[in-house]
Amino acid sequence: MYGTQEYYDKTAHEWAQQGYSEEGGASCLHEFLRMLPKKGRVLDLCCGAGYDSRRIQAYGFEAIGIDFSAESLAIARQHNPNILFLHQNMLEDYSDIGHVDGILLSAGLVHIETDKLPLAFEQMAKVLPCNGLILLSIREGNGKLPEWSFREIDGQSYDRNFIAHTLQELEIAAAGQFTLLQELPSDMRVWKNYLFKKIV
Repeated sequence: MYGTQEYYDKTAHEWAQQGYSEEGGASCLHEFLRMLPKKGRVLDLCCGAGYDSRRIQAYGFEAIGIDFSAESLAIARQHNPNILFLHQNMLEDYSDIGHVDGILLSAGLVHIETDKLPLAFEQMAKVLPCNGLILLSIREGNGKLPEWSFREIDGQSYDRNFIAHTLQELEIAAAGQFTLLQELPSDMRVWKNYLFKKIV
């Protein structure tokens, strides 16, 4: 059975077609960007095919994207030749990109086990200054969701390891480095958008 990375390599073009055809993009993105310094630097973490990176740039910010799917990044670079995209795992050190003013993490945590959430926040903390902001979206719930995890494509089985989280899990993982500022509106009931601020 193939895993998460292989799943997104396989389905990269489908996600790109969907993402680039949607006008709104990530929920609350405009509101989030208004809270950042004008013309600041924004990391699109788990950027996929780069459609939100393009929107970030369109709002006048410098965008940089990170993802672990090589196929998704190839599409992102093709659509956005003026944006830097890096092939990297969000749980590994990517601090060589330098500081950013904000991080968009749209659904990336749905593939991170609960016990690895502190590491995800630790890596984000390395590139954010004090008072730097994260806008993240999660699928609310508890643990792995089999109906969202397992897929069959062209006769091959994939487990994309889809993990639901609670706000309490996020706050515990972020403790000491980030604090929750507020929940932002979501257009889907089971998806939650949270704004965190770095405090150290």
